[in-house]
Amino acid sequence: MDKRLILSPEERCPIAVFDDVTVVRLSLGEHGALKTIKKRAKVIEGALVATHPDPAVGDLHAPISGVVKDLTATYIEIEREAPAGEKAEAASGDKAVEAEPVEPVSFDDLDATALAGKLKELGISPAPFTRPCDLLIINGLNPEPGMLYAEELLFEHKPVLEAGLALARRLSGASKCVLVQSTASFISLQGADMRQVAPVYPASLTCPMIRAVTGREDGTGVSVIRLHALFQLGLVAQSGLPLTRTVTTAFGKNYLVPLGTPVSALLEKSGQTLASGDSLILGGAMRGVAIAGPGRGIRKEDDAVLLLKKNGRPSLEDNPCVSCGACVSACPMRLRPNMLSRYAEFERYEDCRKEYIDVCIECGMCGYVCPTCRPMQQLFRVAKASLGLPTFQRSLR
Repeated sequence: MDKRLILSPEERCPIAVFDDVTVVRLSLGEHGALKTIKKRAKVIEGALVATHPDPAVGDLHAPISGVVKDLTATYIEIEREAPAGEKAEAASGDKAVEAEPVEPVSFDDLDATALAGKLKELGISPAPFTRPCDLLIINGLNPEPGMLYAEELLFEHKPVLEAGLALARRLSGASKCVLVQSTASFISLQGADMRQVAPVYPASLTCPMIRAVTGREDGTGVSVIRLHALFQLGLVAQSGLPLTRTVTTAFGKNYLVPLGTPVSALLEKSGQTLASGDSLILGGAMRGVAIAGPGRGIRKEDDAVLLLKKNGRPSLEDNPCVSCGACVSACPMRLRPNMLSRYAEFERYEDCRKEYIDVCIECGMCGYVCPTCRPMQQLFRVAKASLGLPTFQRSLR
């Protein structure tokens, strides 16, 4: 067994609260900022700052109280308000708009439709929870190697997770719920049966997990929810207030941070230094996405930040396939990544479809074992986009 693919840490890694950031940068994506949100406008923690046109995607709220320092088409930057006596004077002619604080919401008397709508208003994307199912699986494994938060959430925040699970069951209508966790973990959640699996990647991904729990590959009537998403739902369920915090593994440590916390602040907090040629990755080493710089703010879906040192791993090369078959043996979906990558490389996308590229879960195992370091995953994502198929990156929006 490759120890680098083991999903459970050897030692505990408690979740530290990192709440003293002075500036946050909220990524907008397809969200639209409210008209009242402009430079030098005052905002209160929990106030609505941006909405999303899709009812399945949660809105955005201010994670701290302060002043809008910058506003662009891609982000809202908020600076924590200085103590009394140190506040900077607003420029003449600017009018600061102070948003009303959000009052706690009760979910008790809401039906599933109204509940989903209210959660969207409070920053939770209801889509993962509203898929009708008979079996609801809670993925209690760390999604990828290097992520450390799953066991700690179960150990430190069990009541939060149980509050989230109660709402998730109401939304999905599931008659049965199963918590899947590592063979080294024995923590139960009220309302869920427990199932243990060997914590070896890619067992943490949806399709392998459904197969491990049900014994079949057909996911009809089954829905899988990540522990990270359940925790966020639980925070809102317990407080009745908008989502303003998230948990993330950053540079080998776990933090509970305000949304929009800059990666640079986490670098400093963790004692890390970004040198020339190093890469910052949002997500895991297997499926994560490189970012241009440390100014990016942590989003709701960013459950890990990694620092890959220059020359820390083999670089991807545009080398020809040598037909060794290593990727075929490693593929958990029993595809032929060697043929898929060849077709994708030469833009023969319809041949990719014939090789069942829609079944690919983008786990990255093929590229991990490829002796010639071909950019397998990247080729598959390009082919999927060309065929109009969803990719892992799109599924995180």
